[in-house]
Amino acid sequence: MPDYLCIVNPAADRGRARVRWQAVERVLRQKRVSFDVVFTQGISHALETARAAARSGKYAALVAAGGDGTVNEVVNGLCLASGDGGNCALGIFPIGSANDLATIVGIPRAPEAMVELLVTHRTRLVDVGLVESPDIQGPTSPLRYFINNCGLGFEAQVSLESRRIRRLRGFFIYLVAVFRTLIHYRQPFVQVHWDGNERAERMLLITVGNGRRAGGGFWLTPFAEIDDGWLDVGFARALNRLEILRLLPKAMHGRHVEDPAFTLARCRTMEVRTDIPIPIHTDGETVVVGTRHVQVRVLPKRVRVICDPTRPLASVR
Repeated sequence: MPDYLCIVNPAADRGRARVRWQAVERVLRQKRVSFDVVFTQGISHALETARAAARSGKYAALVAAGGDGTVNEVVNGLCLASGDGGNCALGIFPIGSANDLATIVGIPRAPEAMVELLVTHRTRLVDVGLVESPDIQGPTSPLRYFINNCGLGFEAQVSLESRRIRRLRGFFIYLVAVFRTLIHYRQPFVQVHWDGNERAERMLLITVGNGRRAGGGFWLTPFAEIDDGWLDVGFARALNRLEILRLLPKAMHGRHVEDPAFTLARCRTMEVRTDIPIPIHTDGETVVVGTRHVQVRVLPKRVRVICDPTRPLASVR
């Protein structure tokens, strides 16, 4: 049986992933790696493919070839297959736009290096976050797993805006999306409870990090550890546009955590209620356009990621 199933999203990074995959595939064949390949056809195809493949027991690993959204779908498929992904590991070929998780765990971009790392099959057992909301639709409703980052409010609206941008790539997509979101975003009044703590005020956003970086270059939770059994949570109080623009460059270097407008905490469980509907994203993929109630919790050590477990996690420069 093939060792790997490569789940390829040819539409990642506005279609550029198709060409990148061809380079990776050549290396796989040159090195005589045993693999099958499936090209995704649309939303949730990677998820359903991963779930069926994990349940089949045919593969040692499922390889998400795309960006963070592709990784998110494969992770959801793994977790739904048996609650914890069974014995099937997660491989990543970072051929998408942001590739935040791959950057954090040190997966290289060169095709030869990607394949060399994959076939070593060294793994790191990492945590997964779980979001629950009555407004989550689709094959995972009413829940959704995330492996890197979950955003509520402004951050999720930026993710929505980024989907409408066609001519840019990588980090610049998210940067332009921020400025578009500034024009019309309404900041909700939020009641949040986490691990015996509570807070109630108007907020710009809540960001939940299992990993350290999101949006292709924003180190929103720069101290997060992907395998410590905790989620790092950042709260940004309501700000005017000028204040947001002042905070934004700091987030690109992790210095926003020193700003009085931003508070960083850690949690295992969190519940959020808002006065107006807000969007939610998981690993950059919008899962709710508008909801007033969401719960988040950490699921420790749920997925084995193929990477160098001895390598320190990437940190802000």
